[in-house]
Amino acid sequence: MKIQVIDNSGLIATCLTEVDTELVCSTDEVQALNTMEQCQPGLVFLNYAVRGEKTPEYIRVLLNAAPTASVVVIAEQLAEENVLQCLISGAKGFQVLELLPQYQLRLVQAIGNGEAWVSRIMVAKLLDRLRQLNL
Repeated sequence: MKIQVIDNSGLIATCLTEVDTELVCSTDEVQALNTMEQCQPGLVFLNYAVRGEKTPEYIRVLLNAAPTASVVVIAEQLAEENVLQCLISGAKGFQVLELLPQYQLRLVQAIGNGEAWVSRIMVAKLLDRLRQLNL
Protein backbone atom coordinates (compact mmCIF):
# COMPACT_ATOMS: atom_id res chain seq x y z
CA MET A 1 0.00 0.00 0.00
CA LYS A 2 1.32 3.42 -0.92
CA ILE A 3 1.37 5.90 1.94
CA GLN A 4 1.40 9.65 1.50
CA VAL A 5 2.56 11.89 4.32
CA ILE A 6 1.39 15.51 4.27
CA ASP A 7 3.46 17.26 6.89
CA ASN A 8 5.27 20.59 6.95
CA SER A 9 7.26 19.64 10.05
CA GLY A 10 8.84 16.38 8.88
CA LEU A 11 7.93 14.69 12.17
CA ILE A 12 5.41 12.17 10.86
CA ALA A 13 7.79 10.48 8.40
CA THR A 14 10.41 10.12 11.13
CA CYS A 15 7.83 8.28 13.26
CA LEU A 16 7.11 5.71 10.56
CA THR A 17 10.39 3.83 10.91
CA GLU A 18 8.87 0.35 11.01
CA VAL A 19 6.43 0.76 8.13
CA ASP A 20 7.79 -1.21 5.19
CA THR A 21 6.11 0.47 2.24
CA GLU A 22 6.58 3.30 -0.20
CA LEU A 23 6.29 6.67 1.54
CA VAL A 24 5.60 9.79 -0.51
CA CYS A 25 6.13 12.97 1.49
CA SER A 26 4.67 16.39 0.72
CA THR A 27 5.38 19.55 2.65
CA ASP A 28 2.52 21.76 1.49
CA GLU A 29 -1.13 21.28 0.59
CA VAL A 30 -0.85 22.10 -3.14
CA GLN A 31 2.07 19.73 -3.70
CA ALA A 32 0.18 17.07 -1.72
CA LEU A 33 -2.96 17.42 -3.81
CA ASN A 34 -0.98 17.00 -7.04
CA THR A 35 0.76 13.95 -5.61
CA MET A 36 -2.56 12.47 -4.46
CA GLU A 37 -3.98 12.70 -7.97
CA GLN A 38 -0.88 11.05 -9.49
CA CYS A 39 -0.06 8.37 -6.89
CA GLN A 40 -3.53 7.43 -5.58
CA PRO A 41 -2.20 6.33 -2.18
CA GLY A 42 -4.11 3.89 -0.01
CA LEU A 43 -3.31 5.75 3.20
CA VAL A 44 -2.63 9.41 3.90
CA PHE A 45 -1.13 10.73 7.12
CA LEU A 46 -2.19 14.38 7.36
CA ASN A 47 -0.63 16.71 9.90
CA TYR A 48 -3.49 18.87 11.21
CA ALA A 49 -1.06 21.80 11.48
CA VAL A 50 -0.75 22.02 7.67
CA ARG A 51 -4.26 23.51 7.35
CA GLY A 52 -5.34 24.01 10.96
CA GLU A 53 -9.04 24.82 11.30
CA LYS A 54 -9.47 24.33 7.54
CA THR A 55 -8.40 20.67 7.75
CA PRO A 56 -11.95 19.25 7.39
CA GLU A 57 -12.39 21.13 4.08
CA TYR A 58 -8.97 19.94 2.94
CA ILE A 59 -9.85 16.32 3.75
CA ARG A 60 -12.83 16.59 1.38
CA VAL A 61 -10.56 17.97 -1.36
CA LEU A 62 -8.03 15.16 -0.84
CA LEU A 63 -10.74 12.51 -1.02
CA ASN A 64 -12.08 14.02 -4.23
CA ALA A 65 -8.59 13.62 -5.70
CA ALA A 66 -8.17 10.05 -4.41
CA PRO A 67 -11.56 8.60 -3.40
CA THR A 68 -10.20 5.25 -2.24
CA ALA A 69 -7.59 6.76 0.10
CA SER A 70 -7.97 6.56 3.86
CA VAL A 71 -6.96 9.77 5.65
CA VAL A 72 -5.61 9.65 9.20
CA VAL A 73 -5.17 13.00 10.93
CA ILE A 74 -2.08 13.42 13.09
CA ALA A 75 -1.69 16.20 15.66
CA GLU A 76 0.23 16.94 18.82
CA GLN A 77 -3.07 17.59 20.60
CA LEU A 78 -6.50 18.25 19.18
CA ALA A 79 -9.83 19.11 20.75
CA GLU A 80 -12.54 16.46 20.41
CA GLU A 81 -14.67 18.83 18.32
CA ASN A 82 -11.85 19.23 15.79
CA VAL A 83 -11.38 15.45 15.59
CA LEU A 84 -15.12 15.00 15.08
CA GLN A 85 -15.15 17.54 12.26
CA CYS A 86 -12.30 15.70 10.53
CA LEU A 87 -14.10 12.35 10.86
CA ILE A 88 -17.36 13.78 9.56
CA SER A 89 -15.40 15.17 6.60
CA GLY A 90 -14.14 11.71 5.71
CA ALA A 91 -11.05 10.98 7.81
CA LYS A 92 -10.78 7.34 8.89
CA GLY A 93 -8.78 8.03 12.00
CA PHE A 94 -6.87 10.24 14.38
CA GLN A 95 -3.58 9.70 16.16
CA VAL A 96 -1.64 11.85 18.61
CA LEU A 97 1.82 12.45 17.12
CA GLU A 98 3.66 11.50 20.30
CA LEU A 99 2.14 7.98 20.21
CA LEU A 100 2.52 7.40 16.48
CA PRO A 101 5.84 5.50 16.78
CA GLN A 102 4.21 3.12 19.26
CA TYR A 103 1.12 2.45 17.13
CA GLN A 104 2.45 2.84 13.58
CA LEU A 105 2.29 -0.81 12.55
CA ARG A 106 -1.10 -1.54 14.11
CA LEU A 107 -2.51 1.66 12.63
CA VAL A 108 -1.36 0.81 9.09
CA GLN A 109 -2.63 -2.76 9.47
CA ALA A 110 -6.03 -1.65 10.81
CA ILE A 111 -6.55 0.89 8.03
CA GLY A 112 -5.39 -1.69 5.48
CA ASN A 113 -8.09 -4.03 6.81
CA GLY A 114 -10.75 -1.38 6.28
CA GLU A 115 -11.04 -0.41 9.94
CA ALA A 116 -11.15 3.05 11.48
CA TRP A 117 -8.43 4.27 13.83
CA VAL A 118 -10.31 6.10 16.58
CA SER A 119 -10.97 5.46 20.24
CA ARG A 120 -14.25 3.87 21.31
CA ILE A 121 -15.10 7.08 23.12
CA MET A 122 -14.67 9.00 19.87
CA VAL A 123 -16.88 6.45 18.06
CA ALA A 124 -19.62 7.08 20.64
CA LYS A 125 -19.28 10.85 20.21
CA LEU A 126 -19.34 10.48 16.44
CA LEU A 127 -22.51 8.38 16.61
CA ASP A 128 -24.11 10.99 18.89
CA ARG A 129 -23.16 13.74 16.44
CA LEU A 130 -24.54 11.80 13.47
CA ARG A 131 -27.78 11.18 15.35
CA GLN A 132 -28.05 14.92 16.07
CA LEU A 133 -27.43 15.76 12.42
CA ASN A 134 -30.24 13.44 11.34
CA LEU A 135 -32.87 14.83 13.73
